[in-house]
Amino acid sequence: MSSPARPPAAAVHASPAPVAAPRPDADDRPGGGASAAEVMGNGATVLDTARRRFRRTLPFLLLALVIAAVVVLTTLTRSEADTRPLSPGNASPGGSRALVQVLQDQGVQVVRPESYAEALESLSEGTTLFLSDPDRWLNDEQLAGLTGAPARIVLAAPTEDQLDVLAPAISTVGPLSDEPDTVEARCDDDDARAAGSITSGGSGYSGPSECFPAASMTDGSAGGSYVTTANQDTAVIGNADVLTNEGIASAGNAALALRVLGSEPVLVWYLPTTADLATTGTPVDARNLLPDWINPLMVWLLICSGIAILWRGRRLGPLATEPLPVVVRAAETAEGRARLYQDSKSVQHAAANLQAATLSRLARRLRLPQSSTRSGIIDAAAVRTGRPRPDLARIIDRIPDGNRELVQFSQELLDLEKEINQQ
Repeated sequence: MSSPARPPAAAVHASPAPVAAPRPDADDRPGGGASAAEVMGNGATVLDTARRRFRRTLPFLLLALVIAAVVVLTTLTRSEADTRPLSPGNASPGGSRALVQVLQDQGVQVVRPESYAEALESLSEGTTLFLSDPDRWLNDEQLAGLTGAPARIVLAAPTEDQLDVLAPAISTVGPLSDEPDTVEARCDDDDARAAGSITSGGSGYSGPSECFPAASMTDGSAGGSYVTTANQDTAVIGNADVLTNEGIASAGNAALALRVLGSEPVLVWYLPTTADLATTGTPVDARNLLPDWINPLMVWLLICSGIAILWRGRRLGPLATEPLPVVVRAAETAEGRARLYQDSKSVQHAAANLQAATLSRLARRLRLPQSSTRSGIIDAAAVRTGRPRPDLARIIDRIPDGNRELVQFSQELLDLEKEINQQ
């Protein structure tokens, strides 16, 4: 007797799944009919699906709200007032509006150029150029163009690179100590002797004529807050606070500033901005430097990239990432430099480098500007750590005498940085 034929496997798999019968009491509920939960094919209600989708989009909605709030607040609180440091129109403590107004009252014509080209056109015989470029927007060619003009140049806390072009006879010494509060002139310069004393601090410089000397914080050498060249055609003011609205009335700051900046009938007050970066010439189009076959190749690569994106975009799920090992080489340069210090027994020089590096890192960690003084960095560190300021000043200002003290000194600086980083 032959067995009945079995249905093909394909027919078995292709048969539809049985549909669940409605619950007997579905029509007996108040309101009649099936609920929304029985209509969904995945077993979830419409409300559950809406909640799940809302949770997925919630981070993007919050991000959009934050961006919109920032844009609105920025638009509402934006002020057109001049807030740049040492700006003639800035009436805040860091501006120089008070000094400029007094100079104008004394008959000095103050010209404020808005670009590098305007600054060059304003320079002539009988003018004084005041330049403050702490962000180094001007390059060497632009600085060399300023030196070619027949005008006296006054620099506010210039960098070493700027001095190499504008005043090669003057060099930087380092940050000067804030103690005592004022320093005496102690030089033969007429402007400095008329001022008598100025506020201490800022950066120190060495040159043919050094005035207002103070002990350097880094290596103990002497430096001056006001330095001029031999023919006095270039002057450097190391402490920019002397020219601000907050510090102009202290000690002899006003006398020094008025005599140095008001010696000529015209004063060109130039503060470079980011717009001066493109004043050296017409920017070169990088596409003009490429060979002719680059354009067809880029089109072909773009087509291949689009095909690859469509091909790989069909895969399901997120991309799987795998952390790879990273090989880090030893700091050979730092070790070699340290060995040179050790061989030459330059304990104080090594300690000075440790101090400068620590202050620089602390300033970045505390979100302070690069022009911050040692005292300001120590004050901010004391506020952050809650430790007494004299303790922090003792750690940073101490100069070790031997290798053993140098190791202890470096460890104290490292512990201080770790403490601030962990706050």
